[in-house]
Amino acid sequence: MKVSLRWLRDYAPLDAPLDHLVRTLNETGTEVGTAEDVAAGIIAARITRLEPVPKSSHGLMLADLDVGPIPPHVLVDLGFPTDPVRVVTGAANLHVGDLVPYAPPGTRPPAMDEPLEVRAFGRHKSPGMLCSPVELGLGDDATGILILERGAPGAPLRDLVDLDVVLDLEITTNRPDCLCHVGIARELAAGLGETLTEPDTSIPDSALSAASSEQRATVTIDDPAGCPRFAVCIIEGVAVGPSPAWMQQRLRAIGLRPVNNLVDTTNYVAHELGQPMHAFDLDRFVAAAGGERQAEVVVRRAQQGEGIVTLDGVARRLSSEDMVVCAGSRAVSVAGVMGGATTAVNESTTNVLLEAANWDGPTIRATTRRLNLRTDASTLFEKGLSDTLPPLALGRAAALMAETARGHVLRGSVDAWPRPLPAPGHISLTGRYAGDRLGMPIDATEAGTVLARLGFAVEQDGASLTVVPPHFRRDVWIPIDVVEEVGRMLGYANVPSTLPGRRVEATAVAPDVPPDEHTRDVCLGAGFDEAITFSFTSPALSRVLPGIGGTRSPIPLRNPLTDEWSVLRVSQLPGLCGALATNINRGVTGPALFEVGRVFWEGERQGPVPGSTPDGSDRKLPPLPLEPLVLSAAAQCTDGAACAEQIRHVQSLFDRLAVDFAGAGLMARPAQLVAMRSGRSAELLIDGQVVGVIGELRSDVVSAFELRGHVVVGELRLDGVAPDPPRALRFRAPARFPAIVQDLAVTVPSARAAGQALDVVRNAGGGLLESVELYDEYRGERIASGRKGWTFRLTFRAPDRTLTSEEAQHAQQTILAALTRECDAELRR
Repeated sequence: MKVSLRWLRDYAPLDAPLDHLVRTLNETGTEVGTAEDVAAGIIAARITRLEPVPKSSHGLMLADLDVGPIPPHVLVDLGFPTDPVRVVTGAANLHVGDLVPYAPPGTRPPAMDEPLEVRAFGRHKSPGMLCSPVELGLGDDATGILILERGAPGAPLRDLVDLDVVLDLEITTNRPDCLCHVGIARELAAGLGETLTEPDTSIPDSALSAASSEQRATVTIDDPAGCPRFAVCIIEGVAVGPSPAWMQQRLRAIGLRPVNNLVDTTNYVAHELGQPMHAFDLDRFVAAAGGERQAEVVVRRAQQGEGIVTLDGVARRLSSEDMVVCAGSRAVSVAGVMGGATTAVNESTTNVLLEAANWDGPTIRATTRRLNLRTDASTLFEKGLSDTLPPLALGRAAALMAETARGHVLRGSVDAWPRPLPAPGHISLTGRYAGDRLGMPIDATEAGTVLARLGFAVEQDGASLTVVPPHFRRDVWIPIDVVEEVGRMLGYANVPSTLPGRRVEATAVAPDVPPDEHTRDVCLGAGFDEAITFSFTSPALSRVLPGIGGTRSPIPLRNPLTDEWSVLRVSQLPGLCGALATNINRGVTGPALFEVGRVFWEGERQGPVPGSTPDGSDRKLPPLPLEPLVLSAAAQCTDGAACAEQIRHVQSLFDRLAVDFAGAGLMARPAQLVAMRSGRSAELLIDGQVVGVIGELRSDVVSAFELRGHVVVGELRLDGVAPDPPRALRFRAPARFPAIVQDLAVTVPSARAAGQALDVVRNAGGGLLESVELYDEYRGERIASGRKGWTFRLTFRAPDRTLTSEEAQHAQQTILAALTRECDAELRR
C-alpha cells in the first residue's frame, strides 16, 4: 500500500525527520518497505540563454541550461550536448540567470502519470522539460516555471524544496483500518504523541437541497449475510470535469490516474477513510430498472450464469455465490469488486447515486478469485471492514462532490442496516496483567494514554483500566489484544532482555516416539511417499495378493458398500498396489509408496474367553479380530536390475526399523510366496518368528492390478519387531579405534540364497567383523553360466587397539574359505 507523506500531514503535524517517521511505523507494527523519492532525478539548472523558436506561433522558447559539473547520464547515453543542455519551453516568466527545476528524460514529475521522453517540436528536440509548481505537486499554479530561490546547478531538487515522499507499507491482514491515510496518520500521531485531526464527514448546509434522498431511492437487501449494510445518497446538478489540482496530486502520488471529479472523489475518500465507494449515474440507473424517477436498489446473490459487463469492458458470468447490486431486477455491479458499464458516470452525468456498503469479506474474496479480478475495493473488503464506516464515507464524499462538481446533496440518506456486526464490548485489565505478559512493568496511566491516542475509550480506576475499542478496530476483543496495543505503542524494544526463569531439573528422558510415527519418518527419509487406503477390499484381490496375511481368510462385512469393498483386509498390499497403479496412470515415474495401518486377522486375538463378563452377555458377541500394526511398501521398477536394487532397498529399510525397535536385524529366508516370483521372494524373521515378507510380484499379478513393469512389495509387522514395553535406551560409547573397510567379490551358483551366505560370513568373521552388507548382485556376460556375482562390504574393527591390515586380510581370507566351503563360492577376479 502506498501513502503520501504530504497527504498524511493533512491530519497530523508529523514534523519529525523522515527516518524517525519510518522507524516509528516499523516499531509499532507497520512495516515500511521503501520510501520513494517522487522527484528522483530532477535537478536544479541555471538558464544561460533564451531565444525564440523560429516561426513558432505559440511563443515557444529555446532555453540553454547549465546542469552542473556532472550532467545526467541519460543525456550522454542519448547523445545530447550537455554544455549547455537545450530544452524547449513555453513559459513566459523565465529570464536568463533563473534557477529552475529540470526533469531529464526518464524522470517522472509527481503530477505526471508517465516518465518523460524526448519530445520533438518541429525540427527541435527537447530532452526533458522545465517544471511548474503544479507539475511538482507544490501548488496550483500551472502558468509558469517554478523559480528556485536557492541552490546551485546540478543539485537534487529534493534538497531545495519540500517535495512529497511516498511510503510503500506492508499492512498485516488484521489491520484493515490502516489501509488508508487517516489510519496511518493515527498510528504515527499516537507513536509521536501528536494530535490527530480527522476529516469532517458532515455536509455543509449550503450544499444541501430541500428534497430528501428517500424520495428518489429505495434500498432492499435480500441477503444480509453477504451485505450487512448498504447506504446511498443522491447529488443532483453536478458538472463533470477535472478534479481540483490538489486532489489530482494526492491521487497521482499513490499511483492512481485522475479521471474526473466524480470518480476521483470516490477514490480519494476510499484512500482517505478506508471505505470503498461507487458512484452510479442516477438517470441511467433508473432507466436500467425500467422506472421513471425513483432508483430501486436491490442487493442479492447473483443467479447462476448471470451476465454483466464491468467497467473494464469485459463481459463476465457470475456464480450464485457472488453478490450483486441491481437496478430493480437487473444486475449493474459486481458487489465489492467493480461496477458495471451500463450505469457508470460519464461526461453527460448530471445526477449521482452514491453508495457505500459493507460486504462479507470471504464472499468478496471468493468472487475475486473466481473472476480473477482484484481491485483496490476488493482488497479492502476482503479484510473485513467495520460496518460503521459507510455513513462517514458517504458524508465526506457527498460534501466533496458538492464542492468539486457544484452539485447539491439531497437531505439524509437511505441506509439499510438489517444485520449490524457485533460491536466490541468493555474490556477490563490491570497494569500488572499487561506487565506480566509483556515482560516489563506497565503503568496503568501510561497505558491508558497510548490507548486513548489510538481512539480507545478509556476509564481508569487506580491500576485498573476499562477500555472500549473504537468502531473501526474489529481486531480487538479480549484483554490480550489490548496488551498487544500497549506493547507495540510503548515499544517492544523497551522490553528488557532477561534469562528464562523457573528452570526445572530434568528427571526423566523424553517419552518414546510412537512406533508408527518413527516408521513414517524413516520411510519418508528413505524416499517413499505415504499412502492411506481403505480398510476394505474384495475377496478376489485378497486371494491374489495375501501378503503377510498368508492363508488367512478375510472377514466379510454384513453391509458392504460395494462388492469391491466387501471384506476387511488381511494385507495392505492390494490397496497399496491400487494406489501405485493410480499414480502410474497419472504420469508419476517410478512411484514408491508406503502405508502404516491395521490389518484384520480373525480368531487370533488373545483375550478373555466368552462369558467372562458378570452377566455373561459377551457370549452373544462375535470375537474381535487381531489387528496387528503393519508397514507395507510397494514400488515400481523399470527393469530387473533396478528391481533387485529396490528389493535390497526395501529390505534395508525394514532391517533399519528392526534394529531401531528390537536392537537386532532381520534374517531373510527364501520362500515360495503367493503372488511373488520364485527366487525373488523371502520371509523376514526375527528370533525365529516370521514378521514380514518381501519380493517381486509375478507378471500375472502385476497385470491383475493394471500395473506395468516390475513391482517390488514388502510387509513388516511392526508390533512383531517393536517390543512392548519399548526397549530401554542403552548407551554405547563411540568407537575409539578406526575401522578397516574391505570389499569381497565372489561368484556363487544362481540358486544360492543371500541369507545363508550372510550367516556364513558373520560366523566366520569372528569378533573382528563389525558389520557385513551385501550391496551388489551381478548377472551378465562376465559371469559363468549358472552363476551370479555378489559383492560384500566388510567392516573390521578391534575394540582395544588399532587393527592392522594384515589382521583384516587374514579375517577376510577366513570368510572367503567359509564361503567357498559352504556356499560353493569362488573369488571373482
